[in-house]
Amino acid sequence: MEDFRILGINRHRMHTDGKGITTLVALAECPLSCRYCINKELLQEKKPISLSPRALAERLSIDHCYFVYTDGGVTFGGGEPLLHSRQISAFAGLCPEEWNITLETSLNVPADLLLPLLTERFFFLVDIKAMQPEIYLHYTGQDNRRAIENLSLLCRQLPPDHYAVKLPLIPGYSGRAEAADSSEKLQALGIPTENISVFSYLTP
Repeated sequence: MEDFRILGINRHRMHTDGKGITTLVALAECPLSCRYCINKELLQEKKPISLSPRALAERLSIDHCYFVYTDGGVTFGGGEPLLHSRQISAFAGLCPEEWNITLETSLNVPADLLLPLLTERFFFLVDIKAMQPEIYLHYTGQDNRRAIENLSLLCRQLPPDHYAVKLPLIPGYSGRAEAADSSEKLQALGIPTENISVFSYLTP
């Protein structure tokens, strides 16, 4: 089993990217090249540390009581956490069931990395960027077909209380009208309106 490649661990986050008190584990590597990537400098300049799934579970156990009493847990972000799919699966088998595990993802990865994680052990926080292919390509440098196919798969496999979709308002790329159009397209996939949130993207 390969180790996690970790850019940082941020403890004691309250109701941020997950319920209760969470610890964010920022993982290295990403398939996208977003124009306003908030982690770009971090991805380029900071050398990742390596931890095995067991070592990470042991390190995070210091906050076990916080997780249990607040219904919190661990959020894997990045980068793109699904590039560490095997390590996350192993980690989930090593940590207490009471820990909620949230995956903050673009879903723009091969389906074989997603499929093992499509269980009710995980909550998916999907940053879909934009449903319009031209906006997505212009902003991320990648095609969005894979992300949309994976999102459609996810919402067929998991109940609605195990995922949420974020639509950013990105200056120069996606405004209110584009977000409304994306929201309609998401609902057409079967995603409930209450699972879709629009937020303002903070540019560097």
